[in-house]
Formats: sequence, structure tokens, C-alpha cells
Amino acid sequence: MLFDTQHILVMVIGSVLLALSLVLATIFVKSENKKDLVLKISAIITVVVHFSILYVDYFSLGSAEVESTQLLPIYPCNVAMWLLLIVAFMKNKQGKLFRILAEFAFYAGIVGGIFGIGLNEIYSGNPNLADWDVMNGFVSHFTMMFSAIYLLTAGYIKIRVHNVLSCAIGWCIFFVDGWVVNILFWIFGKNPPDGMYTMSGPLESMPFINLYTLGIAGFVLLLVVTHIVETIKLPKQERTLFKLKQKFNKEKE
Repeated sequence: MLFDTQHILVMVIGSVLLALSLVLATIFVKSENKKDLVLKISAIITVVVHFSILYVDYFSLGSAEVESTQLLPIYPCNVAMWLLLIVAFMKNKQGKLFRILAEFAFYAGIVGGIFGIGLNEIYSGNPNLADWDVMNGFVSHFTMMFSAIYLLTAGYIKIRVHNVLSCAIGWCIFFVDGWVVNILFWIFGKNPPDGMYTMSGPLESMPFINLYTLGIAGFVLLLVVTHIVETIKLPKQERTLFKLKQKFNKEKE
């Protein structure tokens, strides 16, 4: 059952440990090489924890069943996990490709982590933290959130209005990925898993909440938040919307 006492404790304790880990990493990890190493380790840990249930089941039960999310990137968290691993091992962390992928991985990792921890379907059906199949879902989402937030706290990305473009590209990745997964299932005569929530949505009671509506709402919210951040941190002439307005006015003249 979601939001019972032990679920709330997991969220509180996990959030405290997440914040403490980020603070310690910020204080003690200063060089770029060490920052890269922390990013790589955290991204690897997320993948290892995600697949760890296979080994736990195999050695405790004698066999292990591979789930669809371990074979294919079906849901946003799966894509965020692999993107964080990719950006962690990219050599050129100053290039445009890194910036686009890292910015999208930052937002996707945080949002995916919040939903994965707060609305954990496995825990909802089996509220037993002693079951690693349940617990590893919480652990992997917290480590994924560490990797995502560390992209910001370690200085790899900045919260700016242009993040909206990176997230728009990321949304297209979600869209293509979701439909490729659904089509693969159709081709082999299986019921599609609603990859990336392209067909309905995460909540059966609210089918209007899907990749499309979440995308629109997300872009509007992201634009507002990033503009507020720029307004607080940057002088007027350096803000993205001000620059666009100036450029538009020049083109009209």
C-alpha cells in the first residue's frame, strides 16, 4: 500500500541520504577527473542495482525470470538510467551533444526518480521491504536521482531556458522509443506494454495523463521555472528571453 508508514520512512530516509551524499560529494570532490569518476560510479551502480534482482533470484531460488524492462527501455526511468550512463562515459563533456543529453537526463532522472519512488507499482502490490524485488526499485531510483542531480551540483549543466530545447529533443527520444517498443510487441504477437505511455498513461483512472499531455505541461512548467532561475541569477541582458526579444526586434527593423 502506497504512502503507508514504511513507504514514507523509505522516502524520508532515502531523501536524507541522497542530500547528504550530494553535499559530501560537493565538499570533497573538486577535480574534474574525480567528478567524472563519481558520475561514472553512480551511473554504474544504478544499472547494477536494476539488474541485481536476476542474481538474487537465481542464487536464492535457483532460477531467475528476466523482466521486459530489463530487456528493453520501456518506461522513462529506463531511458533516463541509460542516458545517465552514456553521458557519464562521454569523453567530450564540453560539446553540444553532451549538453543536450545531460540536460535532458537531469530532468528525466529527477522526475522519473520521484515518480518511481512515490508511485512504485511493485511496492503497491507487495509492500514488503525485505523483498529485494521491491527494495531494489527504491534504491535504483535514488541512485539514479543522485546521478541526475550531480550533473547540476558538479557543474556539468546549468538551469537555463535553453534546457527546454534539450528536453524537447529528449521528448522525441521518448516518443520514438515508446512506439518502437510497442511495434516490436505487436510484430511478435504480444500485447504492447504502452512504451513511454504513448498509448494511454501511467494511471488507468486518468487516461488523459500520458506522454503528450505530460510533455505539454512539462514544457510550460520548465519554461516558467528556468526563466525564474535566469531572472534571479543573471543580469537582464544575459537572459535567454531578453536576447530572443532583442534579436526579434532587430530582424523587424
